[in-house]
Amino acid sequence: MNNGRNISAVAKYIGLSVLQKGLEVSPLKLQKLLYYAQAWHAVFFKKENLLFEDQPQAWVNGPVYPAVFAQYRYKNMRDPLSERDFAVEKDVEGELKRLAKELSFSNDEVACLDSIITLYGAKSQDELVAITHSERPWAEARAGLLPFEASNNVISLDTMYDYYKTRYQNNRKQ
Repeated sequence: MNNGRNISAVAKYIGLSVLQKGLEVSPLKLQKLLYYAQAWHAVFFKKENLLFEDQPQAWVNGPVYPAVFAQYRYKNMRDPLSERDFAVEKDVEGELKRLAKELSFSNDEVACLDSIITLYGAKSQDELVAITHSERPWAEARAGLLPFEASNNVISLDTMYDYYKTRYQNNRKQ
């Protein structure tokens, strides 16, 4: 079941949340945070209940959501984004509450996203690229391609779910 959430609004929520924590976010890093938010949301809230409908593509620098890429195309992918890039001048906290309501996030979903943002948002964009490159979903979608070969191959949501669910289960056993 898809809840019809708009990926651009989810990206804005994640980006502003990162900034509110005093961390940097670039368009490249935002892509990876969206990817991890989608993956872990599927694990914790069932894969039928996606955070948003869009599927990532296996680009050279890791998973990318083309709609969000197009939205921040005016920026260098590695340059930091600011509140202005998310169309917010002040009251970030108020905007986050408004977005959470607009996106119909439950308290559990907000807590899950906060954990994902805390964990992955503290990493650099280059660390996130390296991590996604070492994981099966991106690698599987890039199979047979040269390292710098362009691709719009879709990363399977089933593969994402299976991979991260297995990681979660293995971590719980330890």
